[in-house]
Amino acid sequence: MNPDLSSPRVVATVTQTDDLSFLAGGGAVFSDVLEYRLDNLLSFEDNAARVMASSPRPVLLTVRTPDEGGHGNLDAAARLAIYRRHLAGAALVDTEIASLALPEFADFADEVRATGGRLVASTHDFKGFPGRDALADRIAEAYSRGADIAKVAVVVTTMAELFDLVSLVEYHHGKGRLISAMGMGPLGKLSRLVLAKAGSCLNYGYLRVANAPGQWEAAELSTLLGKI
Repeated sequence: MNPDLSSPRVVATVTQTDDLSFLAGGGAVFSDVLEYRLDNLLSFEDNAARVMASSPRPVLLTVRTPDEGGHGNLDAAARLAIYRRHLAGAALVDTEIASLALPEFADFADEVRATGGRLVASTHDFKGFPGRDALADRIAEAYSRGADIAKVAVVVTTMAELFDLVSLVEYHHGKGRLISAMGMGPLGKLSRLVLAKAGSCLNYGYLRVANAPGQWEAAELSTLLGKI
């Protein structure tokens, strides 16, 4: 299943073994996409693979680097091996812009496309807002390294920072590029609504337990976006 990203979609994150049990048991899913964070689920990888194979929504596969919030202290080679075991079942695959610059990931964009998936190249800053110019450079690098979707997640504490993110999303959306952006921290929840309306194509909530500051529950996020 490859999701239509011509309008904003809601992503629910799957990070715990209880999430896998919930999905395997037919629990209701109020999102358009399910992101399986295999760095969180590494001890349950076989179970995660079974759930992904029958996922009720398109699969977004992520094995996050420790440098940007990943679990398990996995090096590039280990992460790449995990990705390769599951690429065939993923409609979307997320890895960091910084990872795409590594020799191990030199052909990763081609590998993702060879299985029919789309590549999300992401950057995360859990400490602050790096500035509009720095984010613009990271987004440009994402596309230059083969991303189908550029993704930005940063701490947002002021309306000026939120407006900077909105302007970046509107610019790339207006150019016909797929971009996803979200804030974390004090204005995180507000940012996810505003940025979705500005054109962010993937908008992240949580399935059952939040895994980042400023997230909505995916069901609530879906409802709110349908009202505004």
